[in-house]
Amino acid sequence: MNTILPITTERLIIRPFRADDATAFHGWRNDADVARLTLWDYPYAMDTAEAFCSEMAAMTPFPDGEWYQLMIEERTSGAAIGDIGVGNRVSEGYEVSIGYSLSRGAQGKGYMGEALRALLPALIVPLEVTTFFAEIDVRNEGSGRLLEKLGFHRGRTYERRSFVKGEWCDEADFTLAAEQLTS
Repeated sequence: MNTILPITTERLIIRPFRADDATAFHGWRNDADVARLTLWDYPYAMDTAEAFCSEMAAMTPFPDGEWYQLMIEERTSGAAIGDIGVGNRVSEGYEVSIGYSLSRGAQGKGYMGEALRALLPALIVPLEVTTFFAEIDVRNEGSGRLLEKLGFHRGRTYERRSFVKGEWCDEADFTLAAEQLTS
């Protein structure tokens, strides 16, 4: 299944994790501003980042029923700047769930939209995707706008859906039919 990777765009390379990504990955996972509206623990320990990067580097891409994380790298600098999680059938049916994060310095440059516009269509055939799914903390308005620009439809908002970092969070679901990306 690794035949679609890496994916190259004008400014980015979307690729499997490498063990040596741990320092960069830890940089944004342990940034309070980046972590604020996410589900991962903060502070995020360096040994956790090292273990996660090693695990992802050793994993066969896109296993059924599991999450697989991809690294986003700037083509010109070679710097790791963000990640995209792909949950292959972690939900009912053929849904592929996505989650993503960018280092603070990479935000606001259109990188995540560029990465997702390249990645999502590439997943449709090999993973037999019918629907893409994302859920976000409703306070993350930028992420909601990004999903809508990509064609995702905002669904139900769930009040107090998750208790994260000491507070209840309202979350919204977003879906995108795969056929919208192929037509």
